[in-house]
Amino acid sequence: MPQMKVLNPKVFEEVSAVTVAGRLADLKGKRIGLVDNSKVNVGTFLSRLEERLRDEYGIEVTAKLRKLAPKDPLNDDEIESLSGCDAVIQCYGDCGTSTSMTVADAVVLEGKGIPTATVFSTAFSGAARQQAAGRGLTTLPLVEIPHPMHSAPKDLVLERADAAFDAIAKTLTSDDMISAESIRPITDEEIALDEKQADDQEFFFDQGWTDGLPIVPPTHEKVAAALKTVKRDAQDVVGVVPPRHRLATVEKIAINSVMAGCKPEYFPTVLAATEGMIEEDAKLYGAQTATNMSTPLLILNGPVTRELGANAGRNVFGSGNRPNATIGRAIRLVCRNIGGEIPDETDVATHGQPGKYTFCFAENEDESPWTPFHTDYGFKADQSAVSIVGGASSPHNVFTYGCEHGEEVLEHFIGAVTALGNNNIIFASGPLLVFSPEHAYMLDRDGFGKDDIRQYIFEKGRIPLSRFVQKTVNGLHHRRSNWFSTVNDPDHIGVADRVEDIMIAVAGGAGIHSLFIPTSFSLRPIVKLIG
Repeated sequence: MPQMKVLNPKVFEEVSAVTVAGRLADLKGKRIGLVDNSKVNVGTFLSRLEERLRDEYGIEVTAKLRKLAPKDPLNDDEIESLSGCDAVIQCYGDCGTSTSMTVADAVVLEGKGIPTATVFSTAFSGAARQQAAGRGLTTLPLVEIPHPMHSAPKDLVLERADAAFDAIAKTLTSDDMISAESIRPITDEEIALDEKQADDQEFFFDQGWTDGLPIVPPTHEKVAAALKTVKRDAQDVVGVVPPRHRLATVEKIAINSVMAGCKPEYFPTVLAATEGMIEEDAKLYGAQTATNMSTPLLILNGPVTRELGANAGRNVFGSGNRPNATIGRAIRLVCRNIGGEIPDETDVATHGQPGKYTFCFAENEDESPWTPFHTDYGFKADQSAVSIVGGASSPHNVFTYGCEHGEEVLEHFIGAVTALGNNNIIFASGPLLVFSPEHAYMLDRDGFGKDDIRQYIFEKGRIPLSRFVQKTVNGLHHRRSNWFSTVNDPDHIGVADRVEDIMIAVAGGAGIHSLFIPTSFSLRPIVKLIG
């Protein structure tokens, strides 16, 4: 039977191993650090632990830290303050980012020889072990508590703290801990398959190479054709892809590009997007491991749009356009096969979204009255670029039935961005507004340029704090402290801390519809030149 050889899209080399710190002989009189990651009810939980640790072991709390937000890792100064402790207790991982970031902190502290006990709810302890293994710590010192904690009443929080007390003490004083399971699929870089075996796709599904859809077999010939479109050595390391923090070479990215269905000429865009996606400011690790539906969103600008035939018009976020679909999908396969972002293992999104298959569009520069998106960030209109918004959610349709003037359109946007529960209330990353050409024309006609729109949204896109319950208000004062310290409006919360954080693009076809895309994690769009 005829055979074909395919190249393996996965990366298996792990980061350097981290050794668990030596455990304490006992807790009597020890100096303990407490880390509150600012999740709801953690303060109550830690207060009970501290009380019992003092009463039963005579411990001294020598460092007590509260993070600005669960998505933030401990900074260097905070790590230094904890370095004077005999042990550290962290609480708690009961969602995606609170889990991933406390894992990251535990790995750093254990690597410095500081014993830790990190508390996770049962819904996230498995992901915590997988993420720790991806950082080199195959045995994570963790303590499980029941889920949920966010909605637990005070009496139940105290009860669960009491129930976890002995396990926390044991975790700091015993080497008896559970290691993450290690599954090793085929690791050969080149695999010979019967053509029939490749055609029916079952091998690819069994190996976990796919996102749930069939893939194009990544043969030598197809991968070589992609590599010829860039002036890079196939083994050049582009960077590290979270959440398993594996090295991405140009060739491995090309393999995943082929599998996604990309033509060879799409590869320079895929490569540039990968480079942007793994930059620090894109905050990919947080987006990948969140319960939010966050995922990277790509925006294409410049001559590349025409050269590739990318869709910027009607059905721009829908199906039917190969560049949009496959370039975005290639990025997601890179996250999966190189980075190890696997649903229900490292990706614990509550719902997810279709953008986790592909999330890529081209800006409709031909029908925009304004300068292109990438020029807002220092690039020239005639340069081909891909912009990465690191933590985008599903688009929210803004339907302006009956509106005849630009300001009326903007008022509909105000209604959308001030809906309770959207990410840009909690995250200060700034929303992405995608105007249809029809709306862009109305706004421009009525004297609204992009700077005017940003100012309008910044000034009016605010929610009275009186609409929130008190725990939410307390959390906003902490997590959005920059808003309260820099904007002279103590009675509201806005959708961005700064005017310039509001992103604006034009895309789509005819119709009185535009989009509000909430964002999270990423600090700014990352713009990379193509080629």
